[in-house]
Amino acid sequence: MDESTTALVNDSMTVRRALAQASGTDPADWHLVSKARHALLVVMRTVQQHAGPGEVVTQPFTCITAVAPILTAGLRPRYADVDVNTLALDPARLPGVVSTATRAVVAQHTFGPLAPVARLRQFTPEGALLVEDSAHCLGRLGRGPDGAPAADVSVHSFGVEKMLPTRAGAAVWVNPALRGGPWHGVLTAALSALPVAGRREALAHVLGTPARRVAGRLGGPGARALSAAASAGLVDMAIMPSERSGRVAGEPTLLSYPALREVVGAVGGLAATTEHRRRTGATYRQGLSGVRGVTIPRLFDDPSLSLVRFPLLLASPAQAEEVFEALGAEGLVPGRWYRPTLFPGPTDMALFDYDPATCPVAEDASARVLNLPTAPFVTPEAARRSVEVVRAHV
Repeated sequence: MDESTTALVNDSMTVRRALAQASGTDPADWHLVSKARHALLVVMRTVQQHAGPGEVVTQPFTCITAVAPILTAGLRPRYADVDVNTLALDPARLPGVVSTATRAVVAQHTFGPLAPVARLRQFTPEGALLVEDSAHCLGRLGRGPDGAPAADVSVHSFGVEKMLPTRAGAAVWVNPALRGGPWHGVLTAALSALPVAGRREALAHVLGTPARRVAGRLGGPGARALSAAASAGLVDMAIMPSERSGRVAGEPTLLSYPALREVVGAVGGLAATTEHRRRTGATYRQGLSGVRGVTIPRLFDDPSLSLVRFPLLLASPAQAEEVFEALGAEGLVPGRWYRPTLFPGPTDMALFDYDPATCPVAEDASARVLNLPTAPFVTPEAARRSVEVVRAHV
C-alpha cells in the first residue's frame, strides 16, 4: 500500500470512527461516498436491481436532489403527505400510499429533529427497505422503543449548508441487523465496490467555491457560465442543472481526497457545532414562541434540539415573502428551503410524477415556511436581530 493510499484509508477510518462514536454504532457499518445524492443513488439502484421496478415512498417537502436518485435508478417516486408538526412523513398517511409495488420508504429528518422512524417502520411493507435521510442531523439515527436503530439504511451528509462547515461528501450506515437477510450483503457490496474519485471529481470540489463566488459577482452571465461548467462536470453546485430534470449528475465514487481532508478537519468539531446550533435555535425559539402570526412546528419546540435550520410557518405566503425580503435586506441570509415543494422546482413536473393536490399539508407548509440559519457564522447578535426583524413584520 503506497503512502497516498495509506493516508486515504486512515482518514476514512477517522471519519467512520467519529460517526460511530456519535451514533453508538460500529465503524465497520459506515461507508463514505462522494455526495448524499450519490449515496441515495447507490441504495436505490441496489433496490431496483434486486427487487425489480417499483415505487419509493417519499415526501414532496424536500429538495429535488433527494428525489432525483429515485428516478435515476429507474424507480418511481410516490408521495405521501407530511405532518405539519414534524415536517416529516406522516405515518397516518402511509397506509393509503404503500402497496405491493413499494420497494422502499424514505424517512427524512427535516431540518434536524428525528422523524417518527419506528412508526413509519410499522407501515413499511415486508421486504421493502426503510431508508433514513439523515442529511440534516449528522451522526444521529432514529430509534425504536427498545433503543435499537429503526431504519435499514441511514444516509448522512457533509454537503454544503448541512451540519458541518464542509462542502461535499456523505456517509451511509447499513444496519447490521440486516445480516442473514437479502439486503445486507448486496448493499454492503455496492457501497464497498465504489471506485476511487478521479482527478475530475477532485478538481470540481476544489473549484466549486471560488467559481460560485465569481459567478455571484458577475450576476446573470456568471450564473449561466457556472451552470454550463456544472453541466460539463467542471464544478460542483448545491443543485446541479440535470437534477431539476430528474437525473443525478455524475456517478457515485468514494469521497475525493480533498473533500475527505476537509471532513477530517471538521468532524472533530461536530460537538461544538451542534451546541452552537442548539443555542442559536434557542434564541429564535425564545424570541418568537407565542408571537401572533408565527407558528413553530411542535416537534421543533424543544430546547435540546440542534437544528440545521429553524423553521417558522407564517400566516400567509405573502407574509413569508415579505419577511424573507426584510431579513435579506439586513444581510441575515434567511432560507427558502422548501419553497416550493421539490425545491427549487422541477424543470418538468411530469417527470417527477407529483400532483400537489395529493399532499395539501406539504403544499401549505411550503407556501408559508421561512427558515432561519443556525450555522457557525450566525452570531448571537445576528440571531437576536433576526428575531427583531421577524417580529416587526408579522
